[in-house]
Amino acid sequence: MSKNKQILIWSLVGVAVLGAVTAVLLLTAPPKDTGTGTGTDTAVTGASPEDSKLILSDRLKNDITRVSVTNGEDSYTLTPTADKDDKGDFVWTIANIASAPLDTAALGNAAEAAGSFEAKEFVEETTDASMLAKYGLAEPRAKVTAAFGDGTEFSFSLGDDVPSSSTSVYMTADGKSVYTCSKSYYSAFFGNRYSFVQLTAVPDYQQSTEQILNMTIERTDFEKPLCIEVIEPGDDDAVQVYTYRLTSPYYAYMDLTNAPTFLYSLFGLKAASCEIVGITDEIREAAGLNKPVCTVAIKTDLRDYSLTIGAPIYTKQTAEDGTETSKITGFYGVSGDYPDILYSFTASDLEVLTIKPETLISRLFLMPYIYSLSSVRYTEPSGRDITLGIETIKAAEEGAEDEHKYTLNGEPTAEEPLKNLYQFMISAAGEELYFDEDRGELLAEITYTYNDPTAGMDGKDIVTFYASNTDRKVIIALNGSNLFKTRQMYATQLIANVDNYLNGREIVETY
Repeated sequence: MSKNKQILIWSLVGVAVLGAVTAVLLLTAPPKDTGTGTGTDTAVTGASPEDSKLILSDRLKNDITRVSVTNGEDSYTLTPTADKDDKGDFVWTIANIASAPLDTAALGNAAEAAGSFEAKEFVEETTDASMLAKYGLAEPRAKVTAAFGDGTEFSFSLGDDVPSSSTSVYMTADGKSVYTCSKSYYSAFFGNRYSFVQLTAVPDYQQSTEQILNMTIERTDFEKPLCIEVIEPGDDDAVQVYTYRLTSPYYAYMDLTNAPTFLYSLFGLKAASCEIVGITDEIREAAGLNKPVCTVAIKTDLRDYSLTIGAPIYTKQTAEDGTETSKITGFYGVSGDYPDILYSFTASDLEVLTIKPETLISRLFLMPYIYSLSSVRYTEPSGRDITLGIETIKAAEEGAEDEHKYTLNGEPTAEEPLKNLYQFMISAAGEELYFDEDRGELLAEITYTYNDPTAGMDGKDIVTFYASNTDRKVIIALNGSNLFKTRQMYATQLIANVDNYLNGREIVETY
């Protein structure tokens, strides 16, 4: 299969895997509203003013010893720790997920809401269960109990949304008096315990001090991993154009705009939700983490980061004709920073699943600084074979300029004509990506040998030009792999310019 025809294949995971994950994680659907929601956000005519006192509990957050929550998804308890925040309030936690990065601000707000309750408006008082059902309070969406240090408790139940107000829900504290209260203030009690886990799965990097050294992405649709590495700066005299390069699946410089944007896109990655804290072997297998569709490993000069993407998450869609289809809308995953947390990610947030190596390549794919080279060898099938030599002699005194010597086939030669020919050689620019193996006759080849043996591929980069069998263009191969096509005129002018150089004529810069 041609590399440019590869497609993303998700055959290893499917709806059956998702079903297994769902069963394991006990991710139940939200409870159905049992009430009819016919009440209003205003007091019922005839209600007694004595019954409409809106401050139902007025206790300080630090008086609370625990908050118990039961809803259609979960039952859990919030407890204060011995630590205090900068306001002097206790920091809250949930005991069996305390190891996770919890949103302590959200926990504190929930605890405060449980102990200090002010309703918005009184609706009515009733002992009729059917009337409570009308407000969703016969089988409430959430039941909350705040326990205080003096041994007393305050409990309340939350019901349906108020139809006439998008910001209110019904509530009762005694099972008789029905009120409305702020939905945004109490909505934290509608979710499970994992809704209090912070969703930043991959921490952000330190912009002023941290640099990526290398990145490796392995995907089920890749024949070879996508490997990126930083180009270490040369000596003080070197002019470094590119910062990063691909080393797999081919060797090339990375685009100066697209590459940095992609490299740092993973940092600060937020999950859509936390599914569970405490990944068992069963959950790991069901979530596709044993056979991931993608793994990412990043090394910076400060630390390592990693991300594993497992099974896809499917969302059912129903067409107008009633036909049901499933669409991938997310993926399960785990971060190296929080290996015990199973996250779900929105598919569109995972650029690592769709990035193609060719979109990261600079069209000016090879621009070595001339003084990073020891020689440039040019050959043609006709038998022409020349070597341009560049020797750098370091200055003896600090601050003085280095000396450079230039040779043609080992004999001293003038600096300016050699530099002009070299400038044309590295001006070859890919105009379209080309990864098929088919290519025509050999036209010319340039071998760049670095004075640092660790640079390039074994200290060399080889650029080869071939005729195309399918159009009037030239194929450019880098280190044996076809990479680009460009205008045929470039190869024609390259051959002409070598002839111009050897015969003392001016180098033509355009093509």
